[in-house]
Amino acid sequence: MAVRKVGTCRIVRELGRGGMGVVFEAVQEGLDRRVAVKALESRLARSRELVERFKREGRAYAQLRHQAVVGVHDLVEKDDTLYLVTEFVDGADLSRILIQGGPIPPACVAVVGARVAEALDYVHFNKLLHRDVKPANIMVSRDGEVKLMDFGIAKDQNATDLTRDGMLVGSPSYIAPEVLNGEEANEKADVWALGVTLYELAAGEKPFQGAGAEDLFDAIRSGSFARLRSLAPATPRRLARAIERCLRRRPEARWRSAGHLARELERCADKLLRGMHPQGRLVALMAHRGFAAAEQALTRVDAASLEATRAVDSAAVRSPRGGLRWSWALATALALAAGLAAWIVRF
Repeated sequence: MAVRKVGTCRIVRELGRGGMGVVFEAVQEGLDRRVAVKALESRLARSRELVERFKREGRAYAQLRHQAVVGVHDLVEKDDTLYLVTEFVDGADLSRILIQGGPIPPACVAVVGARVAEALDYVHFNKLLHRDVKPANIMVSRDGEVKLMDFGIAKDQNATDLTRDGMLVGSPSYIAPEVLNGEEANEKADVWALGVTLYELAAGEKPFQGAGAEDLFDAIRSGSFARLRSLAPATPRRLARAIERCLRRRPEARWRSAGHLARELERCADKLLRGMHPQGRLVALMAHRGFAAAEQALTRVDAASLEATRAVDSAAVRSPRGGLRWSWALATALALAAGLAAWIVRF
């Protein structure tokens, strides 16, 4: 690790690597707080378009002040490399949570969905689109907070688009049918992607699948998918209907806004939580999946709530088709990854 300090931030360790660069954990000296530092890969820094996209992420973050959106602290240029300093989220993204234990309990689906929908409603109010809503871009902290992150391909609706004509932007399984058909993405495309994400959280597999890019995109365009309750029968009908409405092929048939979806998911969560705090349910889930120590969880929730979540989560994982379904979905995702480079540009 060559870089040791970025601005006032002392690098502690590497957290991971993505399409545009490396993410580090760091300590912001003076304030003595943990932060995340995202570094643009040096080989990519030579591209003016990619540098502008990285700066766009910083500007997009800087406009936003919402409890369910990862906050930005600074944008630093050092030794011909750009670094984005953001809030550090001590937890795991939803893709890791799914890999760790498969589908999550309906109450957790509703809570996560409501928080992300609230965040998207705020993003849209600020004339921004996220354009890459998916499990890997949603974090759950050990304290039960939900955070939407990675605005690297976010679009300011008042700014010039950096993508070239005919180029698809986003992650394959989460691109709305109208965008595949060449229409401009809008708020309804973000709602559609959130619907795919929530379906995946509840069922352990994506609603639209294919052996390759063409098959996947044809499935998405068709708008045909298995009813959620046929794969996850424990999902309450109201919650299933809310998620499936996100996935309607025609944008005008979906939820009017992310805010309307958020309010419906809040109502679903209230019924399912039965008095338990929404964050408490997620704290218990993180403990059961091994992302937080039981001792830490017990500072937030009581032992009975922890045990209740463990029982519900274990039941979700023991679904008769759950294990096979999740293994098949993971294998399909890996197979698709190899064949989609020519179709998708992801940053």
